[in-house]
Amino acid sequence: MNALFLTLFSGLFYLIGLIVYRFVKHKKELTIMAISCAFIVIIGLIVFDLIPELIELGNAWLYVFIVLGFALLFLIDKLIPHHHHEHHKNDEFTKEHKNRLEHISTITILALSMHNLIEGMALYSIGLENIRSGILMLIGIGLHNLPFGFGIAGLKNKLLIFLLVISAFLGGLITFFFGTVDELLQGIILALSTGMLFHILIFELFKEIKENIGQKETIYGIIIGILILVIINLI
Repeated sequence: MNALFLTLFSGLFYLIGLIVYRFVKHKKELTIMAISCAFIVIIGLIVFDLIPELIELGNAWLYVFIVLGFALLFLIDKLIPHHHHEHHKNDEFTKEHKNRLEHISTITILALSMHNLIEGMALYSIGLENIRSGILMLIGIGLHNLPFGFGIAGLKNKLLIFLLVISAFLGGLITFFFGTVDELLQGIILALSTGMLFHILIFELFKEIKENIGQKETIYGIIIGILILVIINLI
């Protein structure tokens, strides 16, 4: 049962980030910093976690699902209301910029929820075997999740936020009731979420970073993202 609680706690880091965002006065600066930090953290997630896991599974067909995940989110991206805009000074108050950030938050949640489902399965299994290892993994996951909490703070759809928060717990529950999920199915979900995250990096986060490249908050976010990755890999 302790291992199941670990999966629940991992999702709460999103809420911590969200709550911190709500009480910060300079929301525009924090948003810019969170987006650039999330950009680096997602790169680290793909390079150091997802791709190695897919390679370890040793099934070349899984890479097709990366392309499918990319294409799937591209289609979802077209269906979800999308607002292009030019950045202006103090444009955190403009409706179109808020809509743009909400759009990014929505598709990011869809991709991360799929990834968290598998992560919850892994966290539960490791925690069941060795609670200390499970706690260390929880800390690593929490450091990943915290900056994304800033990024989803402006999302109006509370159901999507709830889905993101409990997605790892749902993965833990599936393993608790049904045992280990088939390795191929895990690989397919991992590949799909990897493709989706690639889409978010290229078409959403990179675009925001490019538009704010002259801001010091962008540099701070990149540095914080790198530090998070270093800390995670040292744990």
